[in-house]
Amino acid sequence: MLLIVVLLFVGSCIGAPQCFPLTHGWGNGPNGLSRQDWWCASDQYSGFLGFSYPVEDDCSGYSYDSFLADFQRQKTQYGATFVRIYLPVCRQTSFWVNLVKACRDSSVAVIPMIFWDWQQNDQVMYEAENAFLGVFSDSEVGSIAPYIIHSVEFGDELGEQGDYWIPLMQDFKNKLAKYQIPITISDDWDRQVYQDGNGGLSDFGKQVNDLSDMTHEHDQPFYHPDVVIDAFHFWDYFLAQMQFLVANNKRPIFISQTLWAYNKDGHQRGEHDEADTMPNYINYFNTINDNCQTIKSMNVSWFFHTWFGEPGLDLIGGDGQPVYPFVPKFC
Repeated sequence: MLLIVVLLFVGSCIGAPQCFPLTHGWGNGPNGLSRQDWWCASDQYSGFLGFSYPVEDDCSGYSYDSFLADFQRQKTQYGATFVRIYLPVCRQTSFWVNLVKACRDSSVAVIPMIFWDWQQNDQVMYEAENAFLGVFSDSEVGSIAPYIIHSVEFGDELGEQGDYWIPLMQDFKNKLAKYQIPITISDDWDRQVYQDGNGGLSDFGKQVNDLSDMTHEHDQPFYHPDVVIDAFHFWDYFLAQMQFLVANNKRPIFISQTLWAYNKDGHQRGEHDEADTMPNYINYFNTINDNCQTIKSMNVSWFFHTWFGEPGLDLIGGDGQPVYPFVPKFC
């Protein structure tokens, strides 16, 4: 019986497409494959992908060794295939080189964020862009970087600034085109600026969607206490946001930020602050986990926000241990 099961499993894998990072690790690298053939197709992404990884300290706070240790742990302990870089303030190419090397050596893909601040600060934006683009000229990882970097998030929550960023995003998209790397934004698509009020996209939302190669969403009921009183009553809101994206936005669809705070350390809700507790936090992520089949049926993927670096949100506590036994489901 065991032999039959093994043969059936092997037979099911013969001829099955192998792609990075979902069904194929780094191994020997692309080995002549085109970037398109190397990466998993948009319809293959669903469910838990990995962690949102804050990097908000200065450049001295990160190294190849520290990245590698975290990414290997995320992969071996939680089955992560991606890491999403959140709010990088270091604007040195060496930061990105170390990151790409660590992702290569742990067989995870990376989605960097190009971050400057939440204001119109062109000088810092160009510094951030140039530091990142320098990775493609690095002697060791320059040629493989497009096979490690899945896509790039341009800024964070750009809806707050509106039309100002459209031409700047187009300019950066043109720069990334040389390496065939997709671009997107990372924001809450339920903002009024993106929606027309009738279930569709506003003119601005259409511009951003057209310019984006895929959709990254902040599905954050925590910040809507007027609608979601606590983490025991959030799923309808969460589901409605996914349904809106499926109806209107480009694929693949990644929920880049899913969060609930377990204390009030900088993450107050204002109304219904009594829901900033560990039981709410645990129920929030367990509910997302328990709805794995629904998320999969919509071909939506999600990141746990955050790994470590955002007190009150982090899965990994100050003692280096998980604050609760999160076990992601892979449907």
